[in-house]
Amino acid sequence: MSHNVRQLVYLSNARPGLEDGDIENILTTSRRNNGARDVTGLLLFSDGVFIQALEGIPAKIESMFQMISADQRHDQLDVLFDGTVPGRTFAAWAMAYIETSPEEMGQWSGADRALNRAEALALLSDDKGRVADFLWRFARALH
Repeated sequence: MSHNVRQLVYLSNARPGLEDGDIENILTTSRRNNGARDVTGLLLFSDGVFIQALEGIPAKIESMFQMISADQRHDQLDVLFDGTVPGRTFAAWAMAYIETSPEEMGQWSGADRALNRAEALALLSDDKGRVADFLWRFARALH
């Protein structure tokens, strides 16, 4: 059943020295906690930049985002989208994950070039529709 959910999408920098094991720990913890809270989403990692989408009951998303904001494994959190959507984009995943290149991130965001953090932030925060398109392309790539 489709119902309105809160979707929050943010971009952040990974802290220097973050290793594959750290990302695995993030994913393991996220998948366990998200499943228990009926939260779905994605984590994208590209060249030291995270983009994460969270979907669920507004109060649970708020609580999770407060914890995420305090997490020392990343910094410079910039919210790209925070609003109500008619249904979940990532309903099948407690936390989908993909590691991608700046070139692929550029293609998925609608640019014809590799994107660094500043360019991705500018491009995606400039147009909320572009964030939705970006998320849809990501979800389609997972099928």
